[in-house]
Amino acid sequence: MSIVDDFVEHLVERNTFRVTGALAVRLVDGGVKISGALRSTLRDQRKSKDLLHINIPVVANVKIGEIVIRLPKNE
Repeated sequence: MSIVDDFVEHLVERNTFRVTGALAVRLVDGGVKISGALRSTLRDQRKSKDLLHINIPVVANVKIGEIVIRLPKNE
């Protein structure tokens, strides 16, 4: 087996990743504002042990450009 196969086996196939939390999406002038918090846990299934706990604050402002909707011509 190659190093990549071993890495994928140990990281992806053996572990689970759980994400919980809440996000708020608000429409603002010219875009969207997203805020909230996510909590994630990386768990080794073979050893039944949590490997990593992460709290992720989320604050994002997304600007949306002009949207053009073309209407079909009546013939």
